[in-house]
Amino acid sequence: MDNQKEQLNSSKYELFILISEISAALWVHIMAFETTLREFISEKLQKVYGVMEWWLINDLLSKKDLNDVNYAISRLDNRKLSVNNENITSNLSLSFWVELLGRRYHETIWLKIISFFSSYPGRREDFYRKAGEIRNLRNVIAHHGPILRRDLFRDHAYLHQLTALLDPELANEVKRKSRVLDLLLNARLVGSGGGI
Repeated sequence: MDNQKEQLNSSKYELFILISEISAALWVHIMAFETTLREFISEKLQKVYGVMEWWLINDLLSKKDLNDVNYAISRLDNRKLSVNNENITSNLSLSFWVELLGRRYHETIWLKIISFFSSYPGRREDFYRKAGEIRNLRNVIAHHGPILRRDLFRDHAYLHQLTALLDPELANEVKRKSRVLDLLLNARLVGSGGGI
């Protein structure tokens, strides 16, 4: 009886560890995408509009998005950190950056930065939808949610595809060193179910 209980606990913990390993491996891809996306958009908007603080351009950002910038600035102030472009950019959420790819910003942002992509990024709607899925995956992992319900092969493909549009060298290096596919295939072999 004790042996059966031990095997059940071992199986339960194996799945927990497998999910943790998949999440950690995906996090490398998410980090590459998130940091590259925010740097790409910020740098390109600086070039397009000719100012470092592009968020201050009249009527560029919605009230909500401008509030997000002001909140990031106040957090930097409260923590006695330098309020500069780099710190502001890195303190804005992935949701903020993804929303800058939304329909509202099609003309003022997307059409202005599209020429800076390493290759044609496709339709804004497709990029936005895929980036939204990455944001959702990021949030599920960050809150230790049930990732196996997702299509992780698709998520992994989106991460590589979008990061490659922003920084092909980084995307290829992350892909080369990634353990994600091995872990997902292993999860399939052990029958973890879910989205895998």
